[in-house]
Amino acid sequence: STLLGGGGGGGPVRCEEGAPRQALAEVSVGSYNVLCSTYAVKWGEREGVGPDGLTNWALRWPVMQGYIGRAQWDLLCLQEVEHTDVGDISAGLGEEYQTFYFKHPSRPPDGVMIAVRSDTWENPKVLELQHKGVAFGLVDVTHRRSGRKVRLVTAHCRGRNKEQLEALANFADASGQGEPDVTVITGDFNEDFRSGDGQVRCAFPEGRAGHFKTLQREDGLPEVSRPPHKQAPGQTSGKGLIDWIWVRGHTSRCEVELFRDPASRLAMLSSHSVCSATGQWASDHGCEALSIRLFDTPKRGPRFLGKL
Repeated sequence: STLLGGGGGGGPVRCEEGAPRQALAEVSVGSYNVLCSTYAVKWGEREGVGPDGLTNWALRWPVMQGYIGRAQWDLLCLQEVEHTDVGDISAGLGEEYQTFYFKHPSRPPDGVMIAVRSDTWENPKVLELQHKGVAFGLVDVTHRRSGRKVRLVTAHCRGRNKEQLEALANFADASGQGEPDVTVITGDFNEDFRSGDGQVRCAFPEGRAGHFKTLQREDGLPEVSRPPHKQAPGQTSGKGLIDWIWVRGHTSRCEVELFRDPASRLAMLSSHSVCSATGQWASDHGCEALSIRLFDTPKRGPRFLGKL
């Protein structure tokens, strides 16, 4: 696994004496564009309509619910959530999750959703920004076991819009909410941040709190976010790897290490495949997922050498 956007990781973190540091917590994160039914019918998206041309949400959602249920992510973000499906999704996730919905004001059918596992998190604080017709959602939570504060932000971006990314970064640094130990930004960015040589351009600038990083897809995982027909030459948007999870540990309080847990890997593989319910992918996106190890930032004592 390769960590990008600054920082190292992917293996045991040791001090000079050679004793492994113990993680304060491990947190799994999933992000999934579930394909809004209204858009699926309007644009004739093959993943979202049946032979009659009407929505097949009743067939698709149980499949996606199964992927999510097996992954059991601690933090979950969804994009293109039809407002009439919010109750269905919340009920499907069950009492294990608290859900928060943020509706786009200028896109009448849909919005974004954040869900947090009730047994893992407490004291949720919610903030929303309506930015030029697009809703950004934010939920601050406290990890029950470690006491660490994590901020989760999600958005559905237009792609190649520097001003929108700057607004999202500023929102993620919302000073009125205090400074979290870890900030996670997820979403459908409609932009592939990879260059031709495989390097990744970080979507957000480094600031006083530190830098963001992400986890590249390792061998055996799909290299793109959407089905093969969405990569065709005639497609003008949404090509490549466009669903991302960015993570920042506060430079003075918490270090983070990213890795892919087996359940997240399985969910990614399953969601990037044809399902028997429809004969297509369950959405016109596969999910993105990873896990985060949280460590105390070393202050004194043995000189920190980094990963072995």
